[in-house]
Parts: sequence; C-alpha cells; structure tokens
Amino acid sequence: MQKVKAVLFDLDGTLVNSLPEIYQGVSKAVASMGYQVPCEVVVSAMIGRGISVLVDRLCVHLGISLTSEARQTLFSRLLAAWEEAGGRYVTFYPGVMDAIVALRAKGVKTALVTNKIHSLTVEFIEGRGIAHLFDAVVAGDDCPNNKPAPDMLFKALEMLEVDAAEAIMVGDSRNDALAGRAAGVSVALVETGYNEGVSIVDWAREAGFTKVYPSARKVCEKIITTGQL
Repeated sequence: MQKVKAVLFDLDGTLVNSLPEIYQGVSKAVASMGYQVPCEVVVSAMIGRGISVLVDRLCVHLGISLTSEARQTLFSRLLAAWEEAGGRYVTFYPGVMDAIVALRAKGVKTALVTNKIHSLTVEFIEGRGIAHLFDAVVAGDDCPNNKPAPDMLFKALEMLEVDAAEAIMVGDSRNDALAGRAAGVSVALVETGYNEGVSIVDWAREAGFTKVYPSARKVCEKIITTGQL
C-alpha cells in the first residue's frame, strides 16, 4: 500500500459512543406516540444506515406501515428529540481525538464520513469544538446514496484531493467496510461500535476484511508509526 495521505472516519460507533443519545431519542419519540419502547439492545441492532433506515426498522418492529403518516410523525419526533439533546449524551472513545490531532500533525488529511444527517453532524462537531479537525465532512444526506454505497467516499476523496489508493476508511460496521471496498479504499474496522447487532470480528472474517482493530485510536497510532495500515 502507498503511504497514507488521508483517513476517512465514520462517526457513531467509531469516534463516539452515541448509543445513549440515539436510544434516548428513540425512547422519547416512540413513547410520545403511545407505543411500547423497544429495549436498548434491539435499537442498537437497528443502527447503521442513517435515520431513514432506523425509522423504517422501528416501524417494522412497532407494526407501523412504512407508507403511513405515522412513519413521518416518528421521523419528525425522532429528529426533534435528537436536536433537543444536542449531543449531550454522546461521549468520545478514549484517546481518539488526541490520536486524530497527532495524525494531522503528520500531514495526513482527515474527513468525517457519516450516515448521520448533515445538520446534526455539523451541530455536534461544532458544539464539541472539533470541526477544525476535519478537512471535509460528508453526511448521509449529502449524496444520493449513503454507505454502503461508495458515493460518500468518492465525494470525500474529491474534497480532499487524494486518490483512493492513498486513503483509508475507518469504521465500525459492514456499511463502512462495503463502502470502502466499493470505492477502492483500504478499510480498517474497529470493535467499538454496533454493526447492526453482529460481531464485526466475525463479520469481517466471513466477508474477507482482514484489518480489525480494538479502536480508531489504535488505527491512528499504526498509521502515525508506519505511514501505512
């Protein structure tokens, strides 16, 4: 592999533990509509494809028609709950932001590539004072297709002005892995996230992905030390 010039990071489950906030929003929205709130483990397995897919999965679980007005109500209330929370239930994984700072000090460009919608993404990174640590931000509603399609990665590479062979996609789920493969980008998977309720280690082995790390911090440290993955 060529020397790494850019690293594309997923957000939820990769840089931050957002499950408490996602679950808080789901609980509030679902309860406000008179439905029984699913347990956190069930909601965790629904995470990974952005808010629209999460809402669809919730609707199936709750018995709500995907074409009904209730689906749109759930979508709106879920979004409002997250906007109200403003990221206060989200925590960074230990050492990960310091590792990104060190990575950038080595001249490596960084991008945030997340299926979370753009407004919530920008609100979070600006509110936590980390927006300056990313040379590009590509969110789920910035492209026609989100991960696992490669569209978002192509856009990030274009914004960073680097070739796919010079970049790495770091993420916690199959969506990150498959998007990276489709975009021709090397993939580093991390064990901190959700992967729709399936062990990322087991999934990676079966799907032919060999680079699995305990955390995004460990990925950064490897690149800082060797210049490669």
